[in-house]
Amino acid sequence: MAELSAKGCAIDELPDLWDGFARLVRAGLGINGFGANIMILPPDYSTKPHDETATGQEELYVALSGSGALVLDESGERLPLDADHLAAVGPSIARTLTSGADGLRVLIVGGTPGKPYEPPPWSSGAGG
Repeated sequence: MAELSAKGCAIDELPDLWDGFARLVRAGLGINGFGANIMILPPDYSTKPHDETATGQEELYVALSGSGALVLDESGERLPLDADHLAAVGPSIARTLTSGADGLRVLIVGGTPGKPYEPPPWSSGAGG
């Protein structure tokens, strides 16, 4: 595994997945220590709910443009995501990502406390 020195690129130049719905930050920049992706949600959209119980991964959500919310499925609590708000979620909490009227471009950073990062096969950027 090569050590990361420094690298930058335009978001639209990152490898994509799911017809451009996701941009693979980790794979595109050669990051090895943590997971990072950008999700690009169209206006008024909701993802399928998910949790990270199987991986133990904590996730940080930072809006890059637009607005939306992270909905905690068990309680229904909405954590806003916009220029003034970010959110973090533990592995056992099921969550749904939603976008507002202008859509949402959100950076998601993840890692498992106390463990080296193990990227899932889908995040390699090979064949998105």
